[in-house]
Amino acid sequence: MKTIEAMVRSARNIALGLLVYIIFLVGSQSLLLMYPMGSLLTVLIIISPVIPVAFILRAVIQLLQHSDEFQQRIQLLSIGFSAAATGLLTFAYGLLETIGYPPFPLALILPLMVILWIIGMLYFKWRFR
Repeated sequence: MKTIEAMVRSARNIALGLLVYIIFLVGSQSLLLMYPMGSLLTVLIIISPVIPVAFILRAVIQLLQHSDEFQQRIQLLSIGFSAAATGLLTFAYGLLETIGYPPFPLALILPLMVILWIIGMLYFKWRFR
């Protein structure tokens, strides 16, 4: 398969995965109102948005595999920046929690990583232009 075709297919799969994620997220939140807390069904409903996220992750990996070496380097640096910055920020906030700050919602860690990944991509693309 040609690189461009693979990249278009991966981008389409990412977009489809995001759409399915939104549907699962809204649907799971709506269904939670119908079932008592603590039931197995409640647990399955609340974690159901993880399924499309796993497909998005697979599509992102396929997209990276079909990128050229320069783009892969930018992505590696961006992901490394994202991981390190997320670790640093959550560690710092964890210390603040010991003096009374409210707990940091764990569900925000992945979106934080994605935002920092995008910031890293923008920075490294600018740096290597």
